[in-house]
Amino acid sequence: MSGTKEYIEALIFAFGDGISLEDLSKRTKTDPLIVKKAVDDLNKAYKERKSAFTIATEGDLYRMRLRSDLIHLAEDTLKTDLRKGVLMTLSIIATRGKIRQSELVKLRGSLSYQHVKELSRRGLVTSYLEDNKKVIRLAPAFYDYFDVNSKEFNEIKKTVKEELKGTEDTTVHYQGN
Repeated sequence: MSGTKEYIEALIFAFGDGISLEDLSKRTKTDPLIVKKAVDDLNKAYKERKSAFTIATEGDLYRMRLRSDLIHLAEDTLKTDLRKGVLMTLSIIATRGKIRQSELVKLRGSLSYQHVKELSRRGLVTSYLEDNKKVIRLAPAFYDYFDVNSKEFNEIKKTVKEELKGTEDTTVHYQGN
C-alpha cells in the first residue's frame, strides 16, 4: 500500500480544490476503504513527525491543509479558494444563521442556487425542509474551514451587528459569480 499511499497523497495535494473519495478510488484503482485507511495513515504520520500539514475532509472532499496552529504564519498570503460570489452568498447564510432558499434568491439572484450547491458539496452548508420550504444553514465544517468555533463566531457576529447599529439597512448585490 505504500506506493498507493504516496499516490493518494500526491492527488490530494494536486487537487487544491479537493478530491472526493470516489475520485481517489477510481484514480488509484483502490477500494474506498483502503483509500480511507491510507488517508488516516498519512494524517497519523503527519502528526507523528509534527508536519505543517494535515488532510482535512470538507463535505465529500479531501484537501491538504496547513495545521490550524500554524495558519497565523501565512495569514497574509492565504486566501479562501471560494469565488467572491460564492463567498458573498455564504456570508449572508452565516450572518443569518439560517435562511430560506427563496429569501436567499431574492437577495443574491438565481446564481445562489449554484452557490448553495457548491457550498453543500464542500460541506460548508446543509439544507432541510421547514414548512415545505428549503432552509439553508451552516454546517459544522464551516467553523473548521474558517478556523473558528461556533462560540467565537457568534461573538464576532454580535460585534459586527453592534458596529453596524445606526447605519442604513442596505443590501449589497454583487452580480459576479
